[in-house]
Amino acid sequence: MRNSLIAILVAALFSGCISITKELPSFTTYNLSIENKINNDDVYIDKSINIYEPKTIESLNSRDILYVQNGLEFNKYALSKWLDKPSKLLQKQVANYLSLTNSYKYITTSNLKVDSDYSLVSELVDFSQEFKEDDSFAKFSIRIYLIDNKNDKTYYKNFAYYEKAPSNDSLGFVKAMNKVTNNFYENLNIFIKNKLK
Repeated sequence: MRNSLIAILVAALFSGCISITKELPSFTTYNLSIENKINNDDVYIDKSINIYEPKTIESLNSRDILYVQNGLEFNKYALSKWLDKPSKLLQKQVANYLSLTNSYKYITTSNLKVDSDYSLVSELVDFSQEFKEDDSFAKFSIRIYLIDNKNDKTYYKNFAYYEKAPSNDSLGFVKAMNKVTNNFYENLNIFIKNKLK
């Protein structure tokens, strides 16, 4: 009887170890990309811009992909993540977009003391997926401060977007957020050009 009990315990122990070592499902990593055709409207502005990383609250600036239910419950997808923090993704993509327009003397994201004509400082207010009834939406809101470094003048604009996701999962949200951020890059470029003319 005792040998049977020991054999059962050893078998249970090994089966427990085997289940622990099972391969966990891998998570999917998402990035933002520039998809809109960039308008090179032949307007060249001989000014340089330093793009700073947007400031935001820590919970919003996570690699976790966040979604909101009932307006109050913030949750995250277990198997989906951003490639980097949303603030870093946006800084990189804004700089890439503005550089690709070939409309400015130069665009930089350097933390070094680079003498630039303007600084683009921002506050990321919302970067999440919201569920409403049977649909979900990408919510994106950012405050932009374009600072003239020579004349201590600041131009301000708030950008807010709300886009229906093609599906109610993390991939649908990423597609909607990518569309929204591409619209933002385009509108930001127009805003900057209008202020620097």
